[in-house]
Amino acid sequence: MSWRPPISPGRLLLVVQFVALCSIPGAFSSRLVTLDTIDIFTTHEWFSRPTVFFRCSGDNQTYLPDVKEANLIYTFKGGESWQPLTELPEKKCKRCGLYEQDMFRNDVFDEWELCSSDFKDGKYTHFKEGQFNATFLCPNCTVSVGTAHIQYL
Repeated sequence: MSWRPPISPGRLLLVVQFVALCSIPGAFSSRLVTLDTIDIFTTHEWFSRPTVFFRCSGDNQTYLPDVKEANLIYTFKGGESWQPLTELPEKKCKRCGLYEQDMFRNDVFDEWELCSSDFKDGKYTHFKEGQFNATFLCPNCTVSVGTAHIQYL
């Protein structure tokens, strides 16, 4: 009969830390943001249909190919080929915006700080008067009590 040597204290500590980290809710979950609905109130193009896109600093532009007309509510399922829009860090915010592509200089619908703490029950609504109303989803984003808000500008 052979006896196995006891587990070293260093290895035991490593196993305990790994189990503790895995038990923290959201420790490995990604905070992917998708577009649920959008209604643009105006376009900046005179003759052609607009090319609308979403972009956060450090990310690529995400074109919204279906959004072509003002005063029409577009609803999405989250599985479109261009979704998700971005991934948010847990503690920091990202500077994001909704834009309309233009030949010389892109038109800005609005730019704002998007934070994972903005999402109450996984949903955040951003409204810019005279420009657009959009609802974003992030099921793994959490909100601290009292910090959720709908931003009106």
